[in-house]
Amino acid sequence: MSARLIWLILIFCVIFGSVSVIAQTVELQSSWLEEDAHRVRFGATMASGAVGFSGSTMALLSVGEDSISTVEIKQVVRKSPIKAFLLSAVLPGAGQFYLGNRLKALVFLGVEATAWGFEAKLRGQGDTRTDEFEQFNRDHWIQSNYEDYLAWNYGGIRDDELIHVTEISHHLPKTRTQQYYEMTGKYNQFSWGWDDANYDGNYLENYDAINPPPTITNEVFAPVSVRRVAYEGMRHDANEKYDQARKMVAVAIVNHLVSGFEALFAANRYNKQVASNDTEFARLDFQASLKSYSANRDTPFVQLSYKF
Repeated sequence: MSARLIWLILIFCVIFGSVSVIAQTVELQSSWLEEDAHRVRFGATMASGAVGFSGSTMALLSVGEDSISTVEIKQVVRKSPIKAFLLSAVLPGAGQFYLGNRLKALVFLGVEATAWGFEAKLRGQGDTRTDEFEQFNRDHWIQSNYEDYLAWNYGGIRDDELIHVTEISHHLPKTRTQQYYEMTGKYNQFSWGWDDANYDGNYLENYDAINPPPTITNEVFAPVSVRRVAYEGMRHDANEKYDQARKMVAVAIVNHLVSGFEALFAANRYNKQVASNDTEFARLDFQASLKSYSANRDTPFVQLSYKF
């Protein structure tokens, strides 16, 4: 064996060994058409090989007749489940966006916006109905009528706080508070304050201290008032709107929790998938092929890669 042949063999072994150790892709011989082919092929390799590995980047080295080019594939970093949870707990969909799932992010964010939009609308409707029934109360519930009823039936006392009997169980607030508007419609004790109240067709104007209206000891002796019934209906509608608004708040809170835990579980699944792919055999990839880039000759192509 000639010395020249021995040197050629040694040089070949050194080159092949170097390529194997540094896990790079070596093209033994290239043609003038291969620059674009390399770019497409390495792009596809990067797309398929960069998913699911942590650590360093993977280097691909292309050795051609005239040039050497290196392409690095960046790693996919593991995601933090706690960070994903906290992001979505604060703003639903933020954790999903952090994990790269924009569709889920839009869904959770849409639910959040819808819930608060309906909450604002329903609360506004409740406020409007509250203004309406309070004005209705001011127009048709006459406090002096109620005090006349008290005075005629309880020895001239016009203040219910000074009357200590079973049927006078509530005391009218001095100002028009929420409790004031509630009690004047809810309890029979205050029913003679309505300007259309009547008992067997007799209105308050038909009574006096000598001939007082029946004492309201039970529901049977309570006067009838159409306006009181209408007023209670208005109050019920307002309270129903507020209840619906509170339900929308509950929907928003649940959306925060569901979005947070979904992001937490999704991050764990993502990391498990990364870990399942991160094995020694999965890191090593060897491909050999013979490509025809010209009519005169075939070009052998060897691809050896290791994902760190």
